[in-house]
Amino acid sequence: MTERKFYKTTYVVEVLSEAPIQDDMDLKAVLEEAENGAYSSDVKSQETVEVDGATMAKLLSDQRSDPGFFGLTDEGEDAEDPWEAEE
Repeated sequence: MTERKFYKTTYVVEVLSEAPIQDDMDLKAVLEEAENGAYSSDVKSQETVEVDGATMAKLLSDQRSDPGFFGLTDEGEDAEDPWEAEE
């Protein structure tokens, strides 16, 4: 098991608009419209929790990302450094 610590932060954002937000609009575009356009927004809550390597590997997979993004195996262990393996 890796000794490193990882963190999961969740924001709840309320967005107010005069018309429904389009389904194909991504979060970046929605937040930009709230900052500079016709939407109003407010962060209602923020929660940060510490997670272990195995949990982070699963969370990354759930986001359609690869555990290797943080140097983890699928099981949440530290991945071997490919450069060390060649020495």
